Amino acid sequence: MPSVKRPQIKVSRRALLKGATAAGVLAAAAPRIARAADQGSLVISMQAEPTGLDPEAVLNNNSGFVMATIYDGLVNYKSGTVEVGPGLAESWDVSADGMTYTFHLRKGVSFHDGTPFNAQTYVQGLDRLKKDDPHSIYNTGPVESYIDFTYGAVDSYKAVDDSTVEFRLKHAFAPFLTSLAMVWNGVVSPAAAIKLGKDFRSNPVGTGPFIFKEWRHGDQLILEANKNYWGGAPKLDRLIFKINPDAQASLLALRQGDVHILADVNAQLVPAIRADSDLVLMTQPGLAISGVGMPCDVAPFTDKRVRQALNYAIDRDAIDKSLFQGLAVPMTSPLPEAQWSFDTSLKGYPYDPDKARGLLAEAGLQNGFKAELLTYNSARGYNPAGPQLAVAIQGYLRKIGVDVSVRNMEMGSFLSQIRSGKYDGMFMVGWTGDNGDPDNFLYELFSSDNIPVGDTARYKNAEVDTVLRQAQQEPDHGKRVALYQQAQKIILEDAPWVFVNSVEQVRAASKRVHGYVLNPTQMFFGMEKVSLS
Repeated sequence: MPSVKRPQIKVSRRALLKGATAAGVLAAAAPRIARAADQGSLVISMQAEPTGLDPEAVLNNNSGFVMATIYDGLVNYKSGTVEVGPGLAESWDVSADGMTYTFHLRKGVSFHDGTPFNAQTYVQGLDRLKKDDPHSIYNTGPVESYIDFTYGAVDSYKAVDDSTVEFRLKHAFAPFLTSLAMVWNGVVSPAAAIKLGKDFRSNPVGTGPFIFKEWRHGDQLILEANKNYWGGAPKLDRLIFKINPDAQASLLALRQGDVHILADVNAQLVPAIRADSDLVLMTQPGLAISGVGMPCDVAPFTDKRVRQALNYAIDRDAIDKSLFQGLAVPMTSPLPEAQWSFDTSLKGYPYDPDKARGLLAEAGLQNGFKAELLTYNSARGYNPAGPQLAVAIQGYLRKIGVDVSVRNMEMGSFLSQIRSGKYDGMFMVGWTGDNGDPDNFLYELFSSDNIPVGDTARYKNAEVDTVLRQAQQEPDHGKRVALYQQAQKIILEDAPWVFVNSVEQVRAASKRVHGYVLNPTQMFFGMEKVSLS
């Protein structure tokens, strides 16, 4: 166990396990999935297709959903939490100054391709993350990753012996351990990554409970149980991720038994799910936020008064009641309420259209302005209303003279656009916490270090950058809380987003599914424990 226990988000076990027993029966049959033929196959429906399955190269939830079942981390999150527990490392030690981490690896583990997992192969996997490595991940295509975030503070790493790995840091980095458990730091087979090159992104090889078998693009991904999994053979024979962007069709498939879990639940389906005695609506306090990003380097969004005006224009309470079925709360901070260090003294931006108009007038925009609002075309974990939220925001902005045209895009194309650093319109934005640390929200989304992939609003504030870097290196929890609360106040005042709401995690499942537990990161961890009646 680590020598320093990390504070965790305040989520009760009862809340985490609420509705967590549910399930389904079905079998795979091309081209559609047949019902009830194979009780060992579980089908998860999601509304968008993964953009790749190399954990260090992609950053989107749909990729993460699948990768969480294929890869293990050096450390893993304990069931239903973001508390770090053993993974491919059975135990670890942290030096008193927080500068040296020593991991003691699990023995007798192999990757799905038969490559042994040990200190040498783990180090090989780290080597590919360096730009000057001959087999660098950067040679395989565009990379959207947590490489710099997770390993930026690492001065050196080495295999001490076959079962021991040591990291030495340049300076203390408080989120290091929790970040290693993120799905985006899944441990890959170096042999497969080297052999396949860019094709590894669509042919993943890890050590996890399920083995990748097939990807029928636009349709489904098929995984089979890893019968030799170190954590115990999965109870299921097969796991299928079905891609269905149509929310109503997904619900129908769930009711008919063709699907067993909905990964993305459109908020408008919630009443029907609650009313169906064969289904379970699973909820958990959310590490998720949703809003509208504004390009802070493009007029008129360069003027803080304009950004603040748009925040005052939105009736969050009405949106949460109508669009989100009461499963969301207004954002009063850049952090969700469930995240430790959330500042309860902040009141956010109350609905005040008159104040919004006044701020626009002060900025010389008394007649308003025109802009595009780009949105994804499907429900997300952080926004189960999907594109309907953009339409609602469009209506509120029209009331203060801001003429917004809404444009829908498929999720992968949407992310490419807003992460290009060149898009000059407004855009829907959201985030689900990856590691339970406030740094994963504030630094990732609002530090200029992360322009344009994380900080898609291209927001720059030197004071915020300094405070967030100090918080990363501060070992004292109380001092970190104070620093994050300082950052929250500044970011809220600067308003790089229209801060809309924080939602509960919501999933729907058949009552035939057993042993499925939600995780605050929304990832499908622990699926080896799930079964179908």
